[in-house]
Amino acid sequence: MAHRTTSRTRRSPGRRPGRPTWLWSAVGFLVLAALVGAGTGLYLNERDERQRPLRAGSNGPGRIEVLAGVQKTDPDERTATVHLSVTATGAYADSDGSGSPTKDVTVFTNSAQQPEVTFDAESLRLVKSVVVPLESGTASDYPFDRYQVSLSVAATVGDTFVPTRLVLRDQDPRFTLRRAAVAYKAEASAVRVHAQRSRSTFILAWFMIVAMWAVTLAVLMACHLVVRQRRGLVWGALGWMAGTLFALVGLRNAAPGDPPNGCLLDYAAFYWAEALIALSLTLLVFRGLYVEHHHGGPLPEPALGSRTFPPGRRPVRPRARTSPHVRVRHPGRRG
Repeated sequence: MAHRTTSRTRRSPGRRPGRPTWLWSAVGFLVLAALVGAGTGLYLNERDERQRPLRAGSNGPGRIEVLAGVQKTDPDERTATVHLSVTATGAYADSDGSGSPTKDVTVFTNSAQQPEVTFDAESLRLVKSVVVPLESGTASDYPFDRYQVSLSVAATVGDTFVPTRLVLRDQDPRFTLRRAAVAYKAEASAVRVHAQRSRSTFILAWFMIVAMWAVTLAVLMACHLVVRQRRGLVWGALGWMAGTLFALVGLRNAAPGDPPNGCLLDYAAFYWAEALIALSLTLLVFRGLYVEHHHGGPLPEPALGSRTFPPGRRPVRPRARTSPHVRVRHPGRRG
C-alpha cells in the first residue's frame, strides 16, 4: 500500500510573522522622544514656579522694597540663608533713577544673628546676608521632609519707619518654597513659606529606592538559582555580589541634599538591600564550600553541549510521546 507523504513548507527560522522592524523602531523612538519631552516640560514648569516671587507689604508709590532671595536651606543646621537688597521708590529714591535710596536704610529682621542690617546710600553693592531659623520639620524624613520658614522685615530711613514691601524669591535648587501666609502691619512685612524638596530631588530619590530593590531581588534570584543547582564556588557570581554590596554604598552617598544617616531612604531601601545582599553572599560561599568539600575539589566546568550534571542530580530520560490517533503495532501481531 502506497503511503502518501505530505510536504510541509518550512519557514525560515530567522523570519517570524509580525510587524516590520522599522515600525517597532519608530514606536521606540516616539516613546523616547515623549519621555524627553515630558522631562523638559517638568523642568520648565519647576523653573517658572521658582521665578514667581512672593510679595507682601505696601503697594504705595513711595516705599522701600526689600528683595530677599533664599540661597540655601540647611536642615542639619536648621537655618535658611537669605540675601537681602533694597530698592527705593518715590520720595525715598535718588533722582538718577537707579533705585538707590537717598539716605541710609536700616532693615530690621527676625534673624537672631543679624537683627538689623544697614544699607549705605552711597554704596553700589547693596547686598546683605541674614540667617533665619527653620521653625518645623526634621531631616530624618528625607526625601519627604518639610519645613516652615518665616521672614519679617521693617525698614527705617533715618529714625523713621517707612512703608516696606517684601519680595521673596526661591534661589535654592534643592528646595521649593510654597506660600503659606503673608502679613503687613505697622510698616512691617512678613512672609511664611513651606520649604520642601525640589521635584528633581524627589525623582532621583525614588529612582534610588527602586534601583536598590531591583538589584537586591536580582541578587536573591541568582543566589537561589546557584544553590538549587548545587554548584560549587561560582567566582563570577561571588564577585558580582560583592561588587553590588559596595556599589550601593556609593549610590546611597550620592543622594542629593546629603541626607543624614538613618533617614527614611535608609529604612525604606538601603538597609534592607545591604542586609539581604550580604546574607546571599554568605550563603552562597558556605554552600559552595560544602558542595566542593563533598565533591573532593572544585567542580569541573561543563563543556558546551555535554551532559555533565551537578552531583546528586540524575538526568531524566525523556518519554516518547505518541499521537492518540496513531495505532502502535506490537511485534508478533497482525492486522
